[in-house]
Order: sequence, then C-alpha cells, then structure tokens
Amino acid sequence: MWRDGELDEEEELDDAVLSEAEEDVCSVLEDDGDEENKFQMHRESFSKLLKRVSLSESKLYAQMSYLGNLAYSISKIKPANLSKYYGLRFVTSSAEKTELALKAQVSGETKPKEEDEEEEETEDRMISASAAYEVVASAASYFQSRTTNILPFTDEEELLSSSSLTTSVTCVVAAEEDVKQAVADDLKSTISSPCDWFICDDDQTLTRFFVIQGSESLASWQANLLFEPIEFEELNGAIVHRGIYEAAKGMYEQMLPEVQAHIKAHGNRAKFRFTGHSLGGSLSLLLNLMLLVRGEVPASSLLPVITFGAPFVLCGGDRLLEKLGLPKSHVQAIVMHRDIVPRAFSCNYPYHVAELLKAVNGNFRSHPCLNKQSMLYSPMGELLILQPDESFSPGHDLLPPGNGLYLLTTGGFESLDEEEQRLRAAQTVFLNTPHPLDILSDRSAYGSSGTIQRDHDMNSYLKAVRSVIRKEVSQIRKLKREHRRSLWWPILVARESGRSSGTAIGQINGQDFAGMMKTGRKSLQRFSRLVASQHMPLILVLLFPVKLLFLEAFNVLSFR
Repeated sequence: MWRDGELDEEEELDDAVLSEAEEDVCSVLEDDGDEENKFQMHRESFSKLLKRVSLSESKLYAQMSYLGNLAYSISKIKPANLSKYYGLRFVTSSAEKTELALKAQVSGETKPKEEDEEEEETEDRMISASAAYEVVASAASYFQSRTTNILPFTDEEELLSSSSLTTSVTCVVAAEEDVKQAVADDLKSTISSPCDWFICDDDQTLTRFFVIQGSESLASWQANLLFEPIEFEELNGAIVHRGIYEAAKGMYEQMLPEVQAHIKAHGNRAKFRFTGHSLGGSLSLLLNLMLLVRGEVPASSLLPVITFGAPFVLCGGDRLLEKLGLPKSHVQAIVMHRDIVPRAFSCNYPYHVAELLKAVNGNFRSHPCLNKQSMLYSPMGELLILQPDESFSPGHDLLPPGNGLYLLTTGGFESLDEEEQRLRAAQTVFLNTPHPLDILSDRSAYGSSGTIQRDHDMNSYLKAVRSVIRKEVSQIRKLKREHRRSLWWPILVARESGRSSGTAIGQINGQDFAGMMKTGRKSLQRFSRLVASQHMPLILVLLFPVKLLFLEAFNVLSFR
C-alpha cells in the first residue's frame, strides 16, 4: 500500500505563484516559452515520434475492442459463443450484481421506526439537494441525444441546445457543495452503476477481464459533469476528476468480491486486465490503481490498462505511476485520430474559460493543470493513435497517409529531458489538432452519421483495429511469397540452364531472366507456361516429399 502525507493547499492561490506540489505534478512548460513554440510540429517531425504497433499487440487491442463492443449489449452475450470462439468464460455482470443487491435489500431485516423516519428525512433532503443537479444532467443528456439523432440543427435549435449545455455546465461547476456531495453519494451506490460492465476469464492464462462501457445513462452524465478536481486516494499531488472518481468508488465495492475470489482461486498466478471505452476507460484506470493503492492486488498481478477513446481524468498521472513503481506502459490509451472525447479535458482551454471556472469554483483556482497548462487533466501513460481507412474518416494532417496504429514515443534524442519535453509537446499538439471547439463548430459533426459519433463510437474502434491487422497480415503474406520466389526461381533456372545448350532456358538464365524479375506478372506467366509445357517432371521432383524420395531410392537399390 502506498500513501503520501496530507497535501497542505491554500484555498485560494494566485495564478502567478504555484505551490511546490503543482510544480511536481504538471511542470511541463519551459520558463522561456511554451513547448509548442519550442518544438514546432509538422507531419515530418511528428512522424519521427511514431512507432508502428506490432501485429501481436494489434491482435490484443482487437480482442479488447471486441470485448468493449460487447459491453454495450451485455444482455445479448452468449456465454457458449464467447467460450467457443474466443476462449473466454463469462463470469458475471453489473446487471446480475444489481439484481442480487436489490434482493438483499428487500430481504433485509426491518429497521426500527425511528431509524426509518430519520432515513426518510435524510433521503428527502438529499433528493431536494440533488434535484437541480439532476435537471442539469438531464439537459446535458438531452443535448447528447439531440446531437446523435438530428442532422442538422436549425439555427434556433442549435442556439437553444448550445445555450442549454453552456448553462448546464456553468450550473454544475458553481453548484453548492451539498448538492455535489448528494450526487457524489448517488454515484457511489453499490446497487447501481453509472456504466454497465461485465467480467470474463481466460482460464489458460488465469486472466480475469473487467470490461466497462461508456456513457449511456443519466448517472454516467452526472459523473461526467461533476468534473471539479479533488485529491485521489489521499495521495499527495494526485488530482482526479471528482465525478468519475466517485463513480469508481461504488463500482469498486461491486467488483472487489470478484477480485478477491480470483486471487483466492489462483494466488500469485492470478492476473487482472481492465479495459473500457469512453467513460468506461477512465473508470477502468481508476479501479486498477485503487486496487493497487489499497493493497488488494500486487502490481505484478495487474496487466496494463487498455482504454479506447477515454478522457484523461488525472492531473499528474505520470508522476503517480512513477511513485507507484509502474511504467508508463501500464496505461495504454488508444485514441482515434479525430475523436473529440479524449481531447475534452486535455486540450488547451481559452483564457476566459479558465477564468470562469476559477471564478465560480474555488477548487479550480489552485488546480495545477489549469494554471500551468490551461487544461483540466493531463495525458497519462502511453498514447496510441489509431487512424482508420480514409474511406471511413479523412486522415489526420500529422499522420502518415493510410490506416495505422501508432505509439507516440520518444525519438531517441540525446537528452532525456529533451525527449520528455518533445513527447509532451507532441501530445499537446495532437490533442489540440483538431481542437474540440473546431469539431463542435462544424455542423456536419452532429447526428447519427456525424463525425463526433463516427470517430468516437466503440464499433468504429473495433473496425479500425481490425483493418490495421488485415493490412499488416497482407503485407506479411506478400513478403513471404516474395521470399519463397527468391528461393525456388534461381534453383529452377540453374537446373535448366545446366541441361539446356544455350536454348530458351539458357536465355532466361541470362538477360531474359533479369528482365523477367523486373517486368512482374507477365514474365511470371511466361516462365510458368515454359516450365509447365517442357519441364513439369522437374517441378514434381522438387515438390515430392523427401521421405518418399528416400524410400524410392531404397527400393531401386534393393531390386538391383
């Protein structure tokens, strides 16, 4: 278990003077200017920091994206098919946990009348306190449904929806603490989850998978909108998105028995993999770290967290990984090239927006990421960029043409500090290109076929990763064919040139053969016809199994 001492922060902090903790958490910008200006990024320089992901890694991401896709239709999962085609055994789901919790609540002992009355008064007060917040979350949820199903807005509708969203976010940020605490308590409920999830096992590797879907419910929007910064797990300098953290606390209690059961069954050999899409990816990360910090699971049993299109929700996340003894690769964040969601909290916020947040909520006044980098939460771990086929979505200006899955990494520069600075600058440029405001200003972004839905949908991630794998497999097969040709063509030509006396085969072995290698398909057809018509026995000899050749030779010697 790893904990630091209490973080002693003042309630108000001037923007120009930051505490020592802030310097440790988000010290990214240089004193002589920001990194975007220090490290100019264009396609060529950005491409030098890209490393194409291997085929084995792509297959792992394809499996995780398939499970993430299943999380949106858990009720339709057929355990038999999951086992037959993917070798995974279905364990349980949030729906089953909720049903058990409700049954336990109903069958519980009757409480004294005085206690019931006291709880009713508390419940009435909590409902009253959180009513305004639920209206706000409902408005945001309504706005999302409108942007998903309507294309395009009329000017009046567009103005109304945008105004509702702006008012909603402002109201949430400025809400009284009792309102936000009431919502936080709701999010921590062990009876329901803001996001559905399921668990499955790989019995061969002893790995238990926890798969969490993204924002689908009112509760998930409550978690999204309560985005003020608070301390994570009482760890000095680790700042987290409050709403998602509160939601993770409730899910932690639901999942903990399944974690403990797996460890009890397999001991130190037990492995755990957390994955999720969108909000589910952020929850996966927090749950993974909470298990480690609270001492429930050793670091050796926690496999890297893999997220798809998830918003970053920690300020000082890389420093936290370092203190916990975890490598950056423990968090593998896969981001579609134009996905707006991972950019939402990690893009550069305009000055007037940052000032508004500080004015209406004191927690933002001492928020290191906002003060130092003009963002709410910083990128964490490894950033992997997924670009689909251009027929599906236009390519990104910073990426090589065509589909691909790339790890954004250091470029092998001399200074480690310079490598880190250049990498962070590249992350900043990518997360601001395109900027979320640019995406939202495009009318074609909305609707079920709009760019927001297209570039964030879990199914889009699944299709794009599979497309990358098909391309890679095709290239590998092509190289193998060329390698085989380079081996048997010279053998055939050498044999025939020895048997021929300067005829057609002899010509092929000379200049004609060199020309044949260059001219491609037509030359190959010409060569095939020649061998098939005059030298078929030779091919049969070359392809005949070695065992049978030896057997035939033995028979001949025996008869003699």
